[in-house]
Amino acid sequence: MRIPGLGCLKGCLFTVVLLVIASWLIWELTPLQDWVAQGKSYWEAIGDGISGVTDWFKDLSG
Repeated sequence: MRIPGLGCLKGCLFTVVLLVIASWLIWELTPLQDWVAQGKSYWEAIGDGISGVTDWFKDLSG
């Protein structure tokens, strides 16, 4: 598939989409959900992780 002008961007976006789908499948099809997030959904766990990192950076800065 050739879309003029998208070159690297198309490849990067495709890779990001594949990584999100793969990580979601791993989350749903393995016991990782119970080990890491005590049964939270994929998006709740991602949100909590982002909040944790954001709070950590806030604590570092001041």
